[in-house]
Amino acid sequence: MKSTSLLLATLFITTLLVSGNTLAAEKDDTVIATVNGKNITEWTLKRYASQRGLPPGPLTNKQREMLIEELINRELIYQDAVSIGIDKAPAIKKEIAHQRVNIIASTMLNRSSDRFEVSEEAMKKEYEKRKDELGGKEYKARHILLKNENDAKAVIAELDKGADFATLAGKESTGPSAVNGGDLGWFSPGQMDKTFAEATAKLKKGQYTKTPVHTDFGWHVIKLEDTRMVSPPKFEDIKEQIRVGLQNKLIEDYIRGLRESAKIQRK
Repeated sequence: MKSTSLLLATLFITTLLVSGNTLAAEKDDTVIATVNGKNITEWTLKRYASQRGLPPGPLTNKQREMLIEELINRELIYQDAVSIGIDKAPAIKKEIAHQRVNIIASTMLNRSSDRFEVSEEAMKKEYEKRKDELGGKEYKARHILLKNENDAKAVIAELDKGADFATLAGKESTGPSAVNGGDLGWFSPGQMDKTFAEATAKLKKGQYTKTPVHTDFGWHVIKLEDTRMVSPPKFEDIKEQIRVGLQNKLIEDYIRGLRESAKIQRK
């Protein structure tokens, strides 16, 4: 239920870093084939193998021969296309320019990787700061989701008369959990809409909300079934997640700085 405002930015950054890691590989200019005087190098073979989804590491003889043949075929097709001017077509020129920007931007991020390094001390500090939210109390609850407040009030009236919550959820709820009697399983407050989480936290075990709870998803009637205390994961178990999160923050700061000093016009 909780949205992530920086999701698109993080996906973009991750894409650049992944592509950049490939580009940063050490170049090997050893010639492995020549096609009409044009050399195909060991670097090209390794890059092509990566693009074909083969795992890193030495290729088998069979894989190597197959990929070299594919590269020869590709070079022949490329040379024939250039000979009739396909590379001069406006759409192709635009695509090449687009890919050029991607490659240079990703290379810039990786060449600046020192500024995005995260120390062990910084990761431990972040872990200590977030330890409470990583652990703490979890809730097991059911809910009935309605389109409007009046419908939610009508459901509460039925519950007050003794109706079974799970049965009513199966009949009345518009949410996907209706098939399970409104069962949401175990969740932490941070996984839910803030209003929903706060309303759940005020309930005692077995109670349901006496007034409808409004969120962006609609109107909820919530029943708390149980609570439990959960220990936070060990630092070593989430160390890499913390590293990635801190690195993304550093990259976002870097990009924010570029934007602040740039002249940007939207038309």
